[in-house]
Amino acid sequence: MNTSDVVAMLAKNWDMTQVEARELLDVITQTLSENIATGNSFTIPELGTFSATTRKKRRSYNPHYEQYMELPPKRVVDFNPSKGLKEDFKQADTDDE
Repeated sequence: MNTSDVVAMLAKNWDMTQVEARELLDVITQTLSENIATGNSFTIPELGTFSATTRKKRRSYNPHYEQYMELPPKRVVDFNPSKGLKEDFKQADTDDE
């Protein structure tokens, strides 16, 4: 699913134009990005929580140069799915079998 598919789905489900749906999606993603960038977490009920964490420095192997290198600490976005989302995934796995 790409952005235009999400916009079309929002427009259909919320009975709005695709321009309005695109603006809504832009506001949501901008708000999410701003909150995470400032160190706050962002929770979407029934989906999960987005937050920023800092990965520790680590040692990694570069096969091209055949040597180890130190990777510096890095800020990354962390996502913790909600309990309901986890259960939905488990249910989908059992349905496929």
